[in-house]
Amino acid sequence: MRRYLIFVTAGLALLMYAIDSTVVAVAFPVFTKDLHTNLLWSAWTISIFFIAVTIAMPLAGSLSDSIGRKKVFLVSLILFTGSSLACGFAPNIYTLIAFRFLQGIGGASFLPTASGIVSDAFPENRETAIGLFSSIYNVGAVIGPNLGGWIVSRYSWRYVFYVNLPIGIILIALILILLKDSRSLSRPRVDLVGASFMSGAILFLMFGLNFIGESFSPLSLSFAALLLVLSLCSALLFFRQEKKDANPIFDLALLQSRPFLAANASNLIIGAVSFGVFSFIPFYATSVHKLSTMMSGMILTPRSVGIIFASATTSFLLRRWGYRWPMVWGFIIVSIGTILLAPGLPLWGMTGIGFDRAELLALLLLTTGIGMGIVFPAANNACIELMPDKVATIVGLRNTFRTVGGALGVSFITFIIHLSSSPARGFTITFISFGLMLFCSIPLLFLMPAGKGVRDKP
Repeated sequence: MRRYLIFVTAGLALLMYAIDSTVVAVAFPVFTKDLHTNLLWSAWTISIFFIAVTIAMPLAGSLSDSIGRKKVFLVSLILFTGSSLACGFAPNIYTLIAFRFLQGIGGASFLPTASGIVSDAFPENRETAIGLFSSIYNVGAVIGPNLGGWIVSRYSWRYVFYVNLPIGIILIALILILLKDSRSLSRPRVDLVGASFMSGAILFLMFGLNFIGESFSPLSLSFAALLLVLSLCSALLFFRQEKKDANPIFDLALLQSRPFLAANASNLIIGAVSFGVFSFIPFYATSVHKLSTMMSGMILTPRSVGIIFASATTSFLLRRWGYRWPMVWGFIIVSIGTILLAPGLPLWGMTGIGFDRAELLALLLLTTGIGMGIVFPAANNACIELMPDKVATIVGLRNTFRTVGGALGVSFITFIIHLSSSPARGFTITFISFGLMLFCSIPLLFLMPAGKGVRDKP
């Protein structure tokens, strides 16, 4: 009974993280006006969260495997809950971005640490337990946008952050009661230098794009060029640091092997589409299709329902299907669905004949949700199969690449929309380009593990 309570507690933490990850997408068009800022800066509240998770998640996964799950989980919960309160009180866009960064640092350990907790509790049914646990994120993806739309419509965007407070307090109490203290398995070493170079590479790149998007003046373009050069230098220094550090954030020897390289390249692209593209659906719904704020949150529900249903079904069938073909079919479905979302396609001129715009949008989002629901359990377990004795570390590495993809996706999409003649044109370019990118990445999947009981072909 105790291990099921632990599963529920870990799932509740992931649920809170998921709610916070999705609820801001509904609120950010509103606080753009309330805080007197523009789309470029408002979108940072989404991308900075991904960047913080990117920086902290591999460190959290490694610390979880070395010093124990309970210590890491408790510190993260306290930081996440406190920064949620601070976000609600933010007086301007710059402090909101800063507190969202702290929120991301706090939430970074939830997935790798909680995955490790679940894996420890259910060693005999790891594939099913991890698959079901991962699907909890999508329950939060249903609750978050709908709750956010309702809160923003009736009250204030600030309350979307306050919903984390009671959940966080309950979780802290449950973790103190249920989880046992574990002795340090090894002396932890944190590669802070590598983390600094990695975060610098991402931040300088995004700030450079921000300067280009804001103005084409010589001064702005000069700053942008300088920042892009700094981004490249930081990336080179990061790889140099990882080669010589005894405990690197990324084991470059692993990343250079074909299966790991393929797995993490595909995770980067999954993140760009899943976290990046679909963070803009509420804004797409209100700016292009003129739906209300409440409806812009509700419109994400079909996608989340599709993910939950397909993810739960796929989790139970992985032993029979293996990992590879679910990933291939899922990529194809999501790619087609994403491309069809483009408002410039003739499909949208046919609305009114059987479907209105909201219904067609909901149907396409349901389709992409089913595709993602097929991909996630298979991809999650395929990555773990590469190193099953280091679950938290692998989950941290996997999700680092996904959140890097999400952060870069948000940045590039903001850049495209800001420079386009209209939101409709910007979203047409976005959906088609990202859908084609996902489709062209399918060959990578054939380099990953096929699954237990399924023979890998060379």
